[in-house]
Amino acid sequence: MNIKPGKNIWSILPWNRISGFLLVLLLWSQVQLMGQSIEINAVNEPLNQVLMEMVQEYGVQLSFDDQLLSGYTITLNKAFNNPEEAIAFLIKDYPLDFRQIGEVFTLYSTDPVKIIKNYRLSGRVVDSETGETLPYSHVLINNSGVVTDFNGNFSFLSTDSLFRLTISYLGYYIEDTTLSPGTEYILELTPSLIGLKEVVIEGSIIERSGQLGEEAGVIRLNHKIAYRLPGNGDNALFNFLRLQPGILAAGERSTELIIWGSYSGHSKIMFDGFTIFGLKNFNDNISFVNPYMAKDIKVLKGGYSADYDDRVGGIVDISGINGNTNKPSINLNINNMTVNGMASIPLKKRSSLTFAYRHTYYNLYDEDDLNIISGGRHHPGQYDINIYPDYLFRDFNLKYAGSTSGGDNYFISLYEGKDQFSYDVEQERNNVEISQEVDEENRQLGGSAFYGKSWKNGINSHLSITVSGLNKELYEKQLVTRTSMNGGNLPLSGREVLFNNRIFEVSVKNKTHIPLSERQMLEAGWNYTYESVSFREDSLDQTLVSSADESHRIGLFLQDEIRPVGRLSIRPGVRMDYPVHLERVYIQPRIQVSLDLTDNWRLNGAAGIYNQFISETSVIDELGNNRYVWAICNNDDVPVLKANHFVGGLTYSNNGLTLGVESFYKTTTGITRYIYLWREGIKDVYQGEARMYGMDLLIKKYFRKHEAWASYTLSKTEEYFPYMIIDDYRDAPQDQRHEIKGALLLNFSPLFFSANYVYGSGFRAPRSIFNNPEERYPYNRLDMALIYRHSIKNYHFEAGLSILNLLNHENIKYSNVIRIPDSQTSSISIHAEAVPFTPTIYLNMAF
Repeated sequence: MNIKPGKNIWSILPWNRISGFLLVLLLWSQVQLMGQSIEINAVNEPLNQVLMEMVQEYGVQLSFDDQLLSGYTITLNKAFNNPEEAIAFLIKDYPLDFRQIGEVFTLYSTDPVKIIKNYRLSGRVVDSETGETLPYSHVLINNSGVVTDFNGNFSFLSTDSLFRLTISYLGYYIEDTTLSPGTEYILELTPSLIGLKEVVIEGSIIERSGQLGEEAGVIRLNHKIAYRLPGNGDNALFNFLRLQPGILAAGERSTELIIWGSYSGHSKIMFDGFTIFGLKNFNDNISFVNPYMAKDIKVLKGGYSADYDDRVGGIVDISGINGNTNKPSINLNINNMTVNGMASIPLKKRSSLTFAYRHTYYNLYDEDDLNIISGGRHHPGQYDINIYPDYLFRDFNLKYAGSTSGGDNYFISLYEGKDQFSYDVEQERNNVEISQEVDEENRQLGGSAFYGKSWKNGINSHLSITVSGLNKELYEKQLVTRTSMNGGNLPLSGREVLFNNRIFEVSVKNKTHIPLSERQMLEAGWNYTYESVSFREDSLDQTLVSSADESHRIGLFLQDEIRPVGRLSIRPGVRMDYPVHLERVYIQPRIQVSLDLTDNWRLNGAAGIYNQFISETSVIDELGNNRYVWAICNNDDVPVLKANHFVGGLTYSNNGLTLGVESFYKTTTGITRYIYLWREGIKDVYQGEARMYGMDLLIKKYFRKHEAWASYTLSKTEEYFPYMIIDDYRDAPQDQRHEIKGALLLNFSPLFFSANYVYGSGFRAPRSIFNNPEERYPYNRLDMALIYRHSIKNYHFEAGLSILNLLNHENIKYSNVIRIPDSQTSSISIHAEAVPFTPTIYLNMAF
């Protein structure tokens, strides 16, 4: 690891730069130190310098106040049998004493008038190849853990004048080093994969595919592993996320993430700080974020800290790459569905420009190819038509990022995505002719500007401005006619409507990290958020519904991470939000606790109150069709959402094996549902509540270069609305009792094999889709992939063959179901099929 200190900082101790073999030899020799002779030859030399020479020559681990010991001088020419004897002799004439903690000898003053001095260490963790900052890296300093901020910065206070560090980041080799006090250190970690080429450092350990159990309800993911999973390479992020415990995979809800039973719109996806409200992403063939642009993936399933706002479900926080500041780089992915390219260009010495573009280069599906499902799931009065819609997608990323000579970070990140989803169906059944035409277009815009500063007193702060918006337009035309005895057509039902829903969000946020002591870190921040939402529904040149609302909100948060003892971490916090239009302060206390029971066992817990001030409400007609509409919470027809989270977990980690169990209990109030009976002209608004509870089990094992994991989720999501026939809680639409997932990744470089499997016990079918609403239809999907990598000098190639749904199990994709009547007593369901047996091929290139 290369370490670049700031000005007026001691150089790093030289044994950090020796080879792995010599490091092992040095550690072995340290074990034998007790039997070695230590010679000291000093003439009027400061005690701190004498001790530093002991460290360098004999590998003794010492901790002391450098400034204090520099005031004592040593003149001596003597040999000693062991370190204890040498240290005791050196300090015998001074008000000093020492104790041994593990392998470290700590020297301290016995003079009561001496003032304890705090030493400060701060720096940034970056990629050694590209200069990319590594957010949320784990840094263990003198047996106390800290996590770097969004831009890889950290700061630490200690009474010790030497800092022993262990630095880890997913997908990178773990590094150990020792530093003296100072600021502006640049700590470079070596990636395990450069471009598409593996990097092997003998004797070093890689932080692998994911971290579980560091905090309650939090998963950290290594996005580089995602490319080894089955798929076309362009949907890597979505595939990786759906295989994590607690994130719903059954039903293939690619337009949303259901985390621990949360409702649509209750969870949030963030990229570079701005919200991605969602594109259609039909059949999960395209991830909602370009995998080339992703750097860090953090999943917060529940019980998260006070710095996150405006959601009552889960959060997926994705940090984008800053680009290569050392040399130009290009990545290209071509598959049988899309083309994806990314290029990064260094500008000057400390900045780069990165852009990426994805596009479906032909219509993915033939809209005229209809498959009429027969048998299996049909009941009298019900028919299904399975369609393959016409779908087009494109998105574009542009990012300029860099750092100043003083160590500050900045970036500007821009995003635009657009998709179109349409189909046209005409079918005749039992003298009834059904015509259905649907055309949906979504356009997502997003952008963020960020500036982070590391102050000389160790404080890190940043200011960001984010903008995000979604414009959704849906045209729907329905006509059902019956052929009469004389050959004419009698209209049974029909409608022609145009929906438009827009949401726009602007937010200014500040966050500051203040190290107070070796065992305490204070974090505070504020935000201002502006949101506007409009909704319009037109039918036959007549406006049925039209509304437009906006809100201004001010938020503050404060949280304090305290380590009263070495193995215990407590992070109490509070968040306060003031929506101006509601004239009320919402106070949301939260707390996270972690306790290391042993070196291998960790116990986590979290609890908190969460509010959400925009709501994706559902509109349901008499046939069970669901449509989701964004709205501003006004505490009238759309109340402010409120949730209580309780999370607890236990994790065991040892020698590449991870075992984890995590339980959760959540309640949510203020859920809004519109019941729209368009035949009768009835529109009612209902407010309901829900409760979600369950547990996740995970087992993961790394063996040599391979890895495997399996998870099981047991959960229940219940809801209550006043319109229900039974005045009690009932299963929510997204409720699923069991879900089992597994993945296997084998590395026989240059060949890589992977497989993953998902089983879901199924959802309660809506009454309007199947006659028996309690019947559930299981979800089964097995995917496999074979990947080959090859490099020619600086040109790297990767070819992959995947088979999705290898067993061709017929799965239902409920989120795309549209129900239309064909008589007074029967109806027809039209739905896009979940992923069938699908071979995919792709080619990745990096140079």
